Amino acid sequence: MNITRHGISIGIERIGDDDFFLTLKAVGKLTHDDYQKMVPMLEAAIAGVDDPDIYALCDVTELEGWEARAMWDDLKLGLKHGKHFEKIAIVGNSTKQEWLTRLADWFTPADVKFFVTQFDAIVWLKD
Repeated sequence: MNITRHGISIGIERIGDDDFFLTLKAVGKLTHDDYQKMVPMLEAAIAGVDDPDIYALCDVTELEGWEARAMWDDLKLGLKHGKHFEKIAIVGNSTKQEWLTRLADWFTPADVKFFVTQFDAIVWLKD
């Protein structure tokens, strides 16, 4: 039996009593439908905050890529909410992911940095 997993999980994690951050985990090859389901959840999470400062931990260790339409959805999401992101820590396991993170850092108002371990990413988010 062949099972194809894909999608984006969203959560909130806390560090100690004060610090919290948005967690995203991307799995498989992302589709337009994945974004159709994820974007409303993300927007609902930040809707009650006038000017949110979002610190994000994105795990892309199981990401295989995007469909073309999903890439467009990702760009639209970034244009709409990019100003709310302060820091984005990308946790991955390939040189390609690291390169794409550096590219994203040039085009994003947030600080974006690549990490191999979640521990290092969390330390940087807290800094």
